[in-house]
Amino acid sequence: MQRNFGLLTLRQLETFREVMRQRTTLGAARTLRISQPAVSNAIKQMETQVGFALFQRLGNRLVPTSEAEEIFDDSEAIFSLYRVFSQKIRALERTESGEIRIMATPPFTSALLPMALKTFLVDRPGVRISLETKDVSSVIEGLQTRTADIGFALAPPIMDELVIETLGVGQMVCTFAPGHPFSNHLSVSARDLLKHPVIAYEPASRFSLLLEEYFLTPEHQYNIVAEVAYSSVACVLAEAGIGVAIVDSLTAIGRQRYDLDFRPLTPSVTVKAATLYTRHEPLKRLVKAFLVEVKKAAANDGNGFF
Repeated sequence: MQRNFGLLTLRQLETFREVMRQRTTLGAARTLRISQPAVSNAIKQMETQVGFALFQRLGNRLVPTSEAEEIFDDSEAIFSLYRVFSQKIRALERTESGEIRIMATPPFTSALLPMALKTFLVDRPGVRISLETKDVSSVIEGLQTRTADIGFALAPPIMDELVIETLGVGQMVCTFAPGHPFSNHLSVSARDLLKHPVIAYEPASRFSLLLEEYFLTPEHQYNIVAEVAYSSVACVLAEAGIGVAIVDSLTAIGRQRYDLDFRPLTPSVTVKAATLYTRHEPLKRLVKAFLVEVKKAAANDGNGFF
């Protein structure tokens, strides 16, 4: 038999395997829902390619050769892998499989994201989440270096290469330990802060820049007893009675983690909660599905942050 070497197609193998099972081209054709001549031609072409006969005819039956039996046994591994691959494709289509690499600033990882992740993962046992807590600069760097699929931050800087989508607008609030004199206030003013120790943020940080016009003026510098990087740390120090802290309302709504009270600021200072992703690289279907869940959580969380 003249050889015409070439790669066997998956369709050829599928046809061959069905003939092996049915032992007739007619039975294989019915199962595969193709014509009998198409089955016969596929087997002839396959025999030409491999260079030897795969079946012998005995009446209406096809008897496989020992080589055909060996090919059939070895092909099971191929089709087993193909089934797994097909299942993965279907799972990706249904957003039930894959990995999401998330980078977020502390207010998100302590409040909004856990609620969204809990709901998102209920029916997605095949999804793996990587969640890193970073400062806003590191979140942006993670997106730029493709080590994160999506980011979340408060008051992120505008950057051309990033899409910054606002999830909601919150406010900065003053938080303090129970029993503090501010408990009797309806709000806390910049002048009120001059009478008490204050926990502030590192100079040039996003929150410092937000607050410097009214609440972290040169006059307030004399009252600063500590400077921190994150609002969650400010809450821990405020809970210890070291001073009062000004934190975002997203952190404040997670105050069940701390024994703290809070009041709005006068004048108010707003802060945007945003999701970030690269402009020139489309979001994976799985990431889009997760973002929908985050938006739902944000919409349902209007009793505290927005």
